[in-house]
Amino acid sequence: MRKSYEDFADELSRSFPQTPERFRQVVSREVRTHMKPVRHTARRKRRVLLPLAACLILAGGTVTAARLPVFQDWLNGLGINAGQAEQSIVHSDGTGGAIIMETAAGSEAETADSSVQEEALFQVTDAYYDGATLMFWAKPQNEYFELADHVYINDIDSRLEYVAETEEGSGIYECKVTVVDPTLQKTDTDVINVKVQVYTSPDSRSDFAFTVRSDKFGTAAQGSGNVTGLDFGQILAYQITVSPSAINLHLEWEVQEESMMELLRWGDYILEDASGRRLTSDEWLRSNGCSVPEQKEDGSIAFSQDLEIKGFDASSPTMTLIPVRVSWDADGSKIPGSEEVLEDCAVTIDLTRE
Repeated sequence: MRKSYEDFADELSRSFPQTPERFRQVVSREVRTHMKPVRHTARRKRRVLLPLAACLILAGGTVTAARLPVFQDWLNGLGINAGQAEQSIVHSDGTGGAIIMETAAGSEAETADSSVQEEALFQVTDAYYDGATLMFWAKPQNEYFELADHVYINDIDSRLEYVAETEEGSGIYECKVTVVDPTLQKTDTDVINVKVQVYTSPDSRSDFAFTVRSDKFGTAAQGSGNVTGLDFGQILAYQITVSPSAINLHLEWEVQEESMMELLRWGDYILEDASGRRLTSDEWLRSNGCSVPEQKEDGSIAFSQDLEIKGFDASSPTMTLIPVRVSWDADGSKIPGSEEVLEDCAVTIDLTRE
């Protein structure tokens, strides 16, 4: 018999524990940041503002946030890696490389050509690529502006994460694309050809392409290994992708006790780089996903974990994960001051390139 919505909701409630309030807040914040609205148009705008302190530091206290470069808010979110990433940004004025747009007729010409600017569906004002992430900032010619979910980089399918107006009324849209192909991630190149599908109305779309050339593009370092000899378990295998824009870490855990599994699966780690600099989970956690834990015949518990990390020093040769035990009240909220840093359970991951 087909289950009702209420029966299904009750089953989910029984099967999964209550989510701690801190984790809900992190997920909610990141979803709002990265969500790509369906059929996003120029009339549906998201206002993006820098914190006042950041504005004063970046602008020297002499200009308003509106006069800052359109990509500065994204750079600000990269933390210690912002300086390295900024060196790889290509501007349409020829600084850092060249951005070449496809005309309506399908030929290519420099964006500085005003006649091309009138014909192109949109102009790319700035672009960034480091093997893991493609960012580009687009100024559409039409009021309606929407991209399809798939973006091809050098003919390899990649995933459009979001499109959002940098600031209300600016007419410039920030577009983030995640590179999911491992071969493309580690391929050294100075030219990327980008193909997208552009909606010019809700029912009409056109294929479009642009090319970015630069000798400052980066690659995403790949690493793998395992970690044994831990008192509470082991990491059977890990894979890591490292770039200035994001670090993605996949872990295959095997632990001895359910309590340790529950502690680890929420991703409440302190991250420490090789210099001793530490980040709390509120500072580094972009996303955390875990598989359903599996009880093995020997009594151990196995599960996989995927962490997307921001703000950690991409040049560090190691990353140490230090679990933090916290206590929660009956409502699933963290009890202030209950944090216990488990230094003896620290796990070090090698970030050096294969």
